[in-house]
Amino acid sequence: MKRILKITLYAILVLVLIAAAVIAYFWFTHEPNWHVEENAAKSESHPYAGFWKDENCNDEWGWAIGPAGDNLYYISFCGPGGCFAEDTYRDNTTIINDPKYNIVDENTIDFWSRSGWSTHVRCPGRT
Repeated sequence: MKRILKITLYAILVLVLIAAAVIAYFWFTHEPNWHVEENAAKSESHPYAGFWKDENCNDEWGWAIGPAGDNLYYISFCGPGGCFAEDTYRDNTTIINDPKYNIVDENTIDFWSRSGWSTHVRCPGRT
């Protein structure tokens, strides 16, 4: 009985140490990439840039669409912990004439994903 208790306690200790190491790894290596959201600003050359959310602007997460060169946009997912770096969440796109996007109007875009079409509206930002 004492042996089983010792093995259980050692196993718990090892699991706690592994969990602490994983948390420390993500804490010190995670780059929040807040500049992705900041750079996602509508401009004359990139009229579809901005911060987009599901049909309301209440969520703490959404998609930053920003300039990625001439006629190209990056699309990055942003949440409370930060944003994906440019060109890592979705491929850069022209949005216009891209079959994965449907521009409804200047403040509404449909995105195509594995689960089908979803509508997103331009919002002031994450919060």
